[in-house]
Amino acid sequence: MTAAAVLETKLSKLKVAELDAVMRDCGLTLGTGKAHKVQSLSAFIRASQQLAFERFQGHASGKPHGLAAAHASFVPNEVVSIDIGFRNLAFAHVARSGKVLAWRRVELLKEAAFEPWVLASTVERFVRDVLPVRPALQCTYIIEHQRFRSQGSAAVTNSVMVNNLIEALLYANLRHAGAHIEAVNPTNVSTQLRIPDTWQNLEDDAQSEPSLGSKAGAGNPGQGKKSDLPSQNGSLAQTIVRMDRLLAELKQLTGSQHDAILQALGQRAPKRRASRSVEPRDVAELQQQSTKQLGTQRDLRRRLLKKERAVSLVQSSMLAFLTTKADQSGRPRIPPLRDDPELAQMLSFGSCQSMVFSDEMCEQFCAEKKKDDLCDCIIQAAAWYKWQHNVVDTMDQLGTSTEPKAA
Repeated sequence: MTAAAVLETKLSKLKVAELDAVMRDCGLTLGTGKAHKVQSLSAFIRASQQLAFERFQGHASGKPHGLAAAHASFVPNEVVSIDIGFRNLAFAHVARSGKVLAWRRVELLKEAAFEPWVLASTVERFVRDVLPVRPALQCTYIIEHQRFRSQGSAAVTNSVMVNNLIEALLYANLRHAGAHIEAVNPTNVSTQLRIPDTWQNLEDDAQSEPSLGSKAGAGNPGQGKKSDLPSQNGSLAQTIVRMDRLLAELKQLTGSQHDAILQALGQRAPKRRASRSVEPRDVAELQQQSTKQLGTQRDLRRRLLKKERAVSLVQSSMLAFLTTKADQSGRPRIPPLRDDPELAQMLSFGSCQSMVFSDEMCEQFCAEKKKDDLCDCIIQAAAWYKWQHNVVDTMDQLGTSTEPKAA
């Protein structure tokens, strides 16, 4: 029996829920059907073992041999995480220890361009002059996988097409440089860090409560599907109002975090302008709008909540580091920002609470206007590193007992 067959036999004994848990922990897209899951996971584990053994051979001098030691070599010493955008491309170069080696946002183009020679030369210069290039045994490049349709739209916009072209050119230039590249599904990153929970609980609560529309349609079964429309509008309206309240709280939190970071750096926090966030509206007023309009407003707030949560997570990690640094250097300790347990849970950043930033990086981040792009690439790196450690555990538990052949 071949090693692949043995592995598939092991995986076939697992239930679908168990397979889903393993794939989710490894950062894989679940797919449908048990047979597909078994084949995908089997191929992934074998490819991971092969990569682990190649990296182990590259650093094996003086190390004890064995499958566990080879699996431990799977996690690279460095990762370069890239969040694609032709105007706002951000990347973070992070070491396995959690130290942020480089972190910046780059404006590749001022406006969307489709001329192949312009795009090719722009990406080539970026990889050659700006992006840190490391050998495949030492570093992995993870690139946010682009979609051809954005925000559920049926149309393919110019910016989406340019971003897809930049993604392909990045792959070409990095492969030419001998780099190891992996695509990352942004939905899997959000799920790993529980970002959708920010609004999912609000939507579930709104659907479970009676709305104004459900009262209006009660006792009139002859209306059929028409009675469901006011009820749906009522749930959407309640969700939007709750999202507005949470968004205002998150903006206040990220603003307080920003000021605390400046305080830890010995700088004075600037005076803040009035918040431009959408003011909470009355449920009855919102319910008068169409379902499509309410759905558009809900999706907008989802994106805004995602951005604010990403900023709060990274600033939380930054504050945790600065607090530790203050304790060690004798600087004034940063006071806690919140006692609310629900908001405190949103500050959790998993294993990346110990990420190390330089003072210069913290200052540049505070001065940055597009913080969400910088945060996305850091969060992507954090989630990816957690997946890699889970992959090592999976290989130890389910992988084949024979060493993969060297490439």
